[in-house]
Amino acid sequence: MSISLQSIERVANRLPHPMALFVYLCGLMIGLSLLGAYLGWQAQHPTSGELLQVNSLASQDGLVYMLSNMVGNFMGFAPVGPVLMIALAFSLAEKSGLLPALISGLSRNTPSVALPVVIAFLGVMSSIAVDSGYVVLLPLCAALFFSSGRHPLAGLALGFACVSGGFSANLMVGPVDAMLSGISTEAVQLVADEEVSILGNYYFMLASVVLIIVVTVMVNHYWIEPYLHGAQVQPKPEEPSAVHDFGVSFYVTLLLIVAAWLLLTVPEMAILRAENGSLIKGPFMSSLVAMIALSVGLLATVYGKSNGRLGSWNKWVKAFEQGIIDITPYLALMFVVAQLLAWFKWSLLGPVLAVHLSSLLHTLSLSAPVALIALMMFTALLNLFIGSASAKWALLAPVLVPALYLLGIEPEAVQGAYRVADSSTNIITPLMPYFPLVLAYAQKYEPDIGVGRILTLMLPYSISLLVAWGILLTFWILIDLPFGPG
Repeated sequence: MSISLQSIERVANRLPHPMALFVYLCGLMIGLSLLGAYLGWQAQHPTSGELLQVNSLASQDGLVYMLSNMVGNFMGFAPVGPVLMIALAFSLAEKSGLLPALISGLSRNTPSVALPVVIAFLGVMSSIAVDSGYVVLLPLCAALFFSSGRHPLAGLALGFACVSGGFSANLMVGPVDAMLSGISTEAVQLVADEEVSILGNYYFMLASVVLIIVVTVMVNHYWIEPYLHGAQVQPKPEEPSAVHDFGVSFYVTLLLIVAAWLLLTVPEMAILRAENGSLIKGPFMSSLVAMIALSVGLLATVYGKSNGRLGSWNKWVKAFEQGIIDITPYLALMFVVAQLLAWFKWSLLGPVLAVHLSSLLHTLSLSAPVALIALMMFTALLNLFIGSASAKWALLAPVLVPALYLLGIEPEAVQGAYRVADSSTNIITPLMPYFPLVLAYAQKYEPDIGVGRILTLMLPYSISLLVAWGILLTFWILIDLPFGPG
């Protein structure tokens, strides 16, 4: 396997620099949109009946759109704001000594053999906080492996596989369940008076959590860590000889923060609940990144004040500014990525492609297991080009859910198959919005690392998850297990 990964990496490393790659993709996007508009590529939206026709970015309207929205595309790009805010907070945590102290404590108190299991579990569970796992957990995964004497990229790859590859699975019902079940309900009601519960995939996802942890930990142990064995990383930064005691002020601050979180979320009429009392569909989810950043920043400030590292405003500001400096390469790359994804959306190339391919799948009239496996393969491929799970499902569900329901396949099974494939290939597409962030984290340890090396590390996880998860889905269907509470 090590030889195979080396061969893959040699080929993948021939890919251009990430910035150049996305610039080339922008040029390709313009060319495809021009060709599509010239040839009249179009499709009918399965729900609204609206005629979707490819728009040319090389037209007058396209040129006006690209120029007039260039700044807006970047400033409004969803991943940029959360990453920036978390980076500022965690810069304070690192410079104050809080983050090294926590990592040191966790690595000392966690047996080496159990560390991958802990990281895998936290990664899978992070989807309850939507995208926060990417910006909060991934750098910690690399740092934990580094501090325990293991290759940091192995920890980063394991964390990425579980945060993103296992995004759909969780022990708790979360935002993903709410978004997808709502779309599935609207889709099935085109042909039947049925409703897909938010718990529609709950039993299957409980089993999936165990599967993902087992698969990713095994891939990490048998393939990734042996492959990275002996690889050089940046010299480990000098650590303080002794960890400063947290002190009374730190614990008092922590208790006040916990109390504030509880006060804002637990009461029936809490500020961060929706009018109907829901946390998932209320202000809490949109406030989560800010609350995490403010909490970390406040704890880091108190800890840094007590040990003298942030003893003055000048030191505090410099530590805060370092967060921007650290992610400057990421921000530069995200400017181009934001343009590419915005142009892709405006041109309607993605929706037109999705509608035509899903219609082709519908016309094949396959048996339930074969149809769902075909759906998985199709979704896994489509996911390489269209990252948003809810956006893809909004296009696919109105065609696939009614069609397969009429063939006797329940909507919960269709939705489950979609979730398996959508998660499994998240980690091997550079078009995934958080992929450049993973690259930026990796460059801390290997400054010259390229897209090819990241793809090489993630490919075994992606293939293993897709195969093992697909087998679990097939087994579930064949013995007729319920996907969720009836």
